[in-house]
Amino acid sequence: MALKWTQADDDVTAVTVTETGLTRPKVDGDLRRAVERLCDPGVITAVVQPIVRPADMVVVGYEALARMPGPPQNPPNWWLDVASELDLRRRLELACLVAAAEIGPPPEGRMLFVNASASIIADPAFLDLRKELPDRLVIELTEQEAVEDYERLRGHLASWLERGVRVAVDDAGAGYSSLRHVVELSPDYLKLDRELVRGIDDDPNRRALMRAVVAFAREVGTSVIAEGVETRAELEVLRDAEVHLVQGFLLARPGPPWGMIDRTGPSSFPFSELIDTSAPPWEDGEDEMRQALARVDNVLEACEIVVETVFRQGGLMSSLYLERNGELRCVAQRGLWQVLDGMPATAGITGRAWATGHAVIVDDVSLHPEYREAVPGVVSEICVPILVNGDSVGSLNVESLSPLSPDTATLTQSAARLLADRLGVIGVSLGNTRWQRAAHASVAISGLVAGRRLPQQVLHRLLDAAEMDSACLVTEEQVGPRIIAAVGPLAGSLLALAADELSSLSSLVGDIRSCYTAGDASGRGFVGTESLRTAGARAVVVLPLWAQRERFGTVLLAHSKPLRLTGDRVEPLELLADHAAAVLGATPSAYRPSPPAAH
Repeated sequence: MALKWTQADDDVTAVTVTETGLTRPKVDGDLRRAVERLCDPGVITAVVQPIVRPADMVVVGYEALARMPGPPQNPPNWWLDVASELDLRRRLELACLVAAAEIGPPPEGRMLFVNASASIIADPAFLDLRKELPDRLVIELTEQEAVEDYERLRGHLASWLERGVRVAVDDAGAGYSSLRHVVELSPDYLKLDRELVRGIDDDPNRRALMRAVVAFAREVGTSVIAEGVETRAELEVLRDAEVHLVQGFLLARPGPPWGMIDRTGPSSFPFSELIDTSAPPWEDGEDEMRQALARVDNVLEACEIVVETVFRQGGLMSSLYLERNGELRCVAQRGLWQVLDGMPATAGITGRAWATGHAVIVDDVSLHPEYREAVPGVVSEICVPILVNGDSVGSLNVESLSPLSPDTATLTQSAARLLADRLGVIGVSLGNTRWQRAAHASVAISGLVAGRRLPQQVLHRLLDAAEMDSACLVTEEQVGPRIIAAVGPLAGSLLALAADELSSLSSLVGDIRSCYTAGDASGRGFVGTESLRTAGARAVVVLPLWAQRERFGTVLLAHSKPLRLTGDRVEPLELLADHAAAVLGATPSAYRPSPPAAH
């Protein structure tokens, strides 16, 4: 079975391919010696190929690809087949991974993707190599090696997830096993087989399948990577399908690390001419957006169209809030790993725009007294109210890592106006979802009895309602925040949070209802959450606890698998947290330690 260290040179076309992969070579003594030589230190080298966000052509990571010198001259998959015949597969795979480790971390905190088979993931030697690999590491699991015991594989992957590693399923859609990987392993990324991408611009069946895969990935909180992009027409179709990331010869061929990179920004990359090729100038795109909005009669779909359009016009981090029960609820976003939610009118620039009904444009956020730092590196921000029949029903917020241009202000205001026009027709109701599960949990919390186990019992009921697996309860003590209970597979990671991190997380929801992750694994997170992401959390909700108008704690909910969180999913949890706070706040002596005696 072959580990897919993709050969990007032209000589790959000279290798005969069967339905199961490269034809097996005839093994002899010379080939054994050649494989053993490849396993020697320094013989195998690694090149990298960028993985790019098609909306703005920004590089978010690189895939490490092995290069194996001959003779004979053959691609890595061929050599790995030979190694399998000679029982040298483990050694050769480890040599490939060592070569990837030796290139060092990508610049500017970008991710590094490395290929690994199911068996090598369990190898202690590979796990020992973790400290030599970059912090932001993604393991691509290929389908070329059969998996007979997924429970065991999940156990092996847990050791990597605890070390901040993310998981991708490679060649998704190429065969049954890769699809089962998706179901069984809940990966952060799906790398679509290049055969699904090739000629997608001329094949309606491939386009329909791509859209279905993207919709599935969005629902479960996974990002899609399309491999093998070779033409501009393919790239444009993938953009239209809202594929999250792309990779292929059109963007860049594999090369030395990190030689093809100008670290000053995406505009000077070799594929800079590809930026926004599918996004028309806003003057021309306004009619297109109006037509897209006219085709939907669902509020959430309409909001998704708006934030996606804004994001595609320049990679701007965009979030859209609508009023519900006197607070702003985030209903759609792009480019963020985590969002603040449940904002009152007094909360920051977003709340001001909604409350006043006037746009707020901030060229330098460091100078604005109402700006709240959440995403590191933000330079400027614009927030425009959504005015439906003269009433302010929400806000469209855009944040940028560089100064805002006049075009950005025009784009944001026009997008807000078009959305308001459509909402005037279809209404602004978001419906009532997830409430039944929260109601059952609320009844269960009402029946709990005060005692030392009360915090753990409350956390379990919250997790049932959230459909998440881990949580902790943080109380505010005189000496600072303290975790008094933690449950679930991520309990150790939650307990390991430092006091300053707990304080930072707690402060995020000082006067708002919640903050939570938004399903974009490559997006930017909030200050104070990176430790949880690194420690294996793939979804996080932060909820304040108030009892009798006193803030006494915070609940952190976390999930060890990708999970798409939205405002309609989190809002019932906020009400449930209020109920939990009332129960916990009424009996603090039942679970809190006694204060030290006075002397």
